[in-house]
Amino acid sequence: MEISEIDRSTRDVAARRTGLAAHAWRFLLLSVTLLVTACSTLKLGYNNADMLLLYSLDSYFDLDDKQQELARERVRSLLNWHRTTQLAGYAQLLTETQRKVDGRVSTAEVAAMQQQMNARLAAIGEQVAPDLAALALTLTPAQIDRFAGKLAKDASKARRELVRFAGARESLEERAKRYTERAESWFGSVNDEQAQIVQAVLATRPETWWMDERERRQSEMVQLLRRIHDEKPSAVEATKRLREYFAHLAEPRDEARRIALAEYRQSTAELVARLINAATPAQRAVLGKKLRGYAEDFVALTAEAGNSGRS
Repeated sequence: MEISEIDRSTRDVAARRTGLAAHAWRFLLLSVTLLVTACSTLKLGYNNADMLLLYSLDSYFDLDDKQQELARERVRSLLNWHRTTQLAGYAQLLTETQRKVDGRVSTAEVAAMQQQMNARLAAIGEQVAPDLAALALTLTPAQIDRFAGKLAKDASKARRELVRFAGARESLEERAKRYTERAESWFGSVNDEQAQIVQAVLATRPETWWMDERERRQSEMVQLLRRIHDEKPSAVEATKRLREYFAHLAEPRDEARRIALAEYRQSTAELVARLINAATPAQRAVLGKKLRGYAEDFVALTAEAGNSGRS
């Protein structure tokens, strides 16, 4: 069943183009990283986050009427918390980042920025755990099976994009091309030195590690939902289990996974730092403009929250 309140045209535009909102909520459901893709659509996406999240929940679980009402209440409360307590911090972080990228940056500085963002993601997981627990306690086996099937379908599609021909491994050149296109979205263009940096760093990274890790995380979420259904713990205990799940996204319990994640983060920080340090003045201007735009959008959204609270 579909949620009647969702306007289809608004939903489709936002789902295709939104950055912050869609990916932040997808992080909560699918354990992926918060990404922002288009400054001009950030506010559109965030202001439609309630519809997007409700649509996603219904799509993945096929919620009944009572579950929809529960989700609607919890989403409204969650978004109010996020808008009033988190957005100002995002703006500050982006402003600080923009200042730093005006000059040379070290791998350690980029890693510190990543750590701050991970901390903000962890705050979302901590806050949303009671809401997800309340919903999880109402899920039927069929709904959990549907969720697992949707995740498997998403994973299969992602792997098809990574491995374009049956049995073939994506070449380093193809991987570098994809990462270069992402860099171009931030810098406007990529010069020869930056293209060589991308290839050099990617050559040292396991080809499918992150995809494998993401699928492990999704599998663990499905297993957790099944245990909650079978064991029927209290809401307090279910919340505790979900909070532990989100905490282990940042620091896996398994030592091998924890080490691999640290190496992946370090490699990413090195790549970002080297790309920034190889940027031309024109590229830095494009990057700075994007970061300022994001920060300004977050400030505007924070102001909207304040005005709404006073009305």
